[in-house]
Amino acid sequence: MKTILLILALLAAGITSAQVQWMTMNEALAAQKKEPRKILLKSYTDTCRNCKWMDKYAFAKAGIATYINTHYYPVKFDVEGKEPITYKGKDYGNPQYKKFPGAQHEFAEAMQIFEYPTLIFFDKEANVINPIPGKMGPKKLEIYITMIANDAYKNIKTGRDWAVYQENFEYRLQD
Repeated sequence: MKTILLILALLAAGITSAQVQWMTMNEALAAQKKEPRKILLKSYTDTCRNCKWMDKYAFAKAGIATYINTHYYPVKFDVEGKEPITYKGKDYGNPQYKKFPGAQHEFAEAMQIFEYPTLIFFDKEANVINPIPGKMGPKKLEIYITMIANDAYKNIKTGRDWAVYQENFEYRLQD
């Protein structure tokens, strides 16, 4: 009986602790062709402390993870990695990967990713909406992921619009 209860408890814990279902950029682009959805790309490096912090404290929140999985194709992209990417008919790689560990991927250069982490939001046709560089906690992340998902960003034209949006924002994804 104790074994059954333990198994049920572990299953329940697995169900309630949502995680972002990361994929590669190529997987997201292929999925987008079948079912249009925006893409959220999180760039990182293995040595980036702020990237790891965001994984642990922002992306790990169940409400945020569920929201991202529902509204986006989430991509985790190692800017120093060797993953081949085909974007808008062009192939990107990291030809310096073996020769220079830590060399930047060509796609990171094309997306002008120079700070880690950087989030890049793409529309349903894989066009860049906006890059957002820097570390952010769960509250700031919630503002961005909901604003982009529901297209509220299209109505924000000035710094004052942005300030008003943030002042009136109602947090719903925080545990």
